[in-house]
Amino acid sequence: MTIFETLSIVIACIAAFISLVVWNGQRKIQRESLELQRATSDLAKKQLEILANEDQEKSSARLKLDLVKSGTSYMFHITNIGNVDASNVNFELLLDKPELSPLITSDLESKLPAPKLSPGSQISLIAATHMGSPSAYNALLKWTNPDGTNVEDTTYASI
Repeated sequence: MTIFETLSIVIACIAAFISLVVWNGQRKIQRESLELQRATSDLAKKQLEILANEDQEKSSARLKLDLVKSGTSYMFHITNIGNVDASNVNFELLLDKPELSPLITSDLESKLPAPKLSPGSQISLIAATHMGSPSAYNALLKWTNPDGTNVEDTTYASI
């Protein structure tokens, strides 16, 4: 073999080695790029979920219950804090002894179920409390959203 042939083989081996090094580096860069694409894709999915939840919140009513002192007596206030109307609004106290309910039956039956409760509106119910009454109550609020979904929400109201 001549010196030129040997030199050509050495240069070819160096070129092959450089090619392998560059190829390995490109694989690492491609792997990192794929990981970044996956992360971006996951982020986009999360953003879509957040947007879908926000849209759902905008199209559903939210009710809250408060027990408020009004002069010398107490009142239960059911308030629509959502952005849309709630219909068929109903309410019941979750009591161990239903006969000790502070709600006045005639007041409850005349106001509930409410056919419609607009955003920002409220329903007031008299709470006939006495010295032995608890200062807090668990309650179940029920209503229907404009899209027809029925919602039941267990809540807590205290003085």
